[in-house]
Amino acid sequence: MKFLAQGSRLVLVAFAALAASVLSSCTVADNGQIIFGPVPEEKEPVKKVPDAQSKYHSSAHHIWVDEKNLDSLTQSNSRVAIDLGEQRARVYRTGGKGGDKLIIETQISTGKQGHNTPSGSFRFLEKTVDKKSNLYGKWVDADTGATLISDGDIRKPPKSGNGKFRGAPMPYWCRITPGGVGMHIGYVPNYPASHGCIRVPKQVQPLIYSKIRVGTPVTITH
Repeated sequence: MKFLAQGSRLVLVAFAALAASVLSSCTVADNGQIIFGPVPEEKEPVKKVPDAQSKYHSSAHHIWVDEKNLDSLTQSNSRVAIDLGEQRARVYRTGGKGGDKLIIETQISTGKQGHNTPSGSFRFLEKTVDKKSNLYGKWVDADTGATLISDGDIRKPPKSGNGKFRGAPMPYWCRITPGGVGMHIGYVPNYPASHGCIRVPKQVQPLIYSKIRVGTPVTITH
């Protein structure tokens, strides 16, 4: 009987230890379901569907914003990923449970052939709301203001006429490379069309601008 009692106590101790281990490694999901083991990493849907009622909506561009979690995205926890193949920019909130969370996704237009946007890992170097290109823009007649060259280069002035160069506006400029590649509001067709910069629709670039700072990491991949 003594051995039976000791055996029963050992069984009870083992059962209690097992129960404590199970309880300490389980999580209650939002729907009330108990999940045993580690919390599964959040999987983002492959395709984000834009909300036509969103204030960031554009009928001409793909723009998706997780407005429910937008306030949790700050300049101190954001990172930006540029996909040249998909022509998409994505802004993630870092450091949360389950890994980085996608908060903003937008269509972009990057460098066209001969002016390819560089790939690699960078950090934003500069932020300026009102910026003009010192290389690309248009040449106009200095007297009349008439356009002489619409897709102009300051290094290639018109052969005739009293030409004056006007740099292309690049609002909400976020510099990525010392050589002059950055993100800014611009014309965004369904293909790469820039001189190397990352053009972003006007509906969402001011938001992205507000969520990054000098030093925020940005990766550019194919």
